Amino acid sequence: NGKTLIEGKDRVFIKVVCDEETDVLLGAQLMCARATDLVSEFADAISNRLTAEQMRRVIRPHPTFTEAVTEALEDLEGQAIHAAPKRRLAK
Repeated sequence: NGKTLIEGKDRVFIKVVCDEETDVLLGAQLMCARATDLVSEFADAISNRLTAEQMRRVIRPHPTFTEAVTEALEDLEGQAIHAAPKRRLAK
């Protein structure tokens, strides 16, 4: 995301896991600068049984590290504009 580039940090990896039927957040994995700050947003969403869509609607300022949360949630729907392309496994 933009803040990561400005700060000269390493790339961001955030994986979000949701229930396939209800879209309720089940977990998240973060490997990025400020992960210790970002994880509380996911912990709060999981403990309150929020859906990915409810969490995605939160307005996050720009440029900030928290924008990566929005990107990860948008990536669930294939809508992230700053996400690396998905690799397809050979059959």
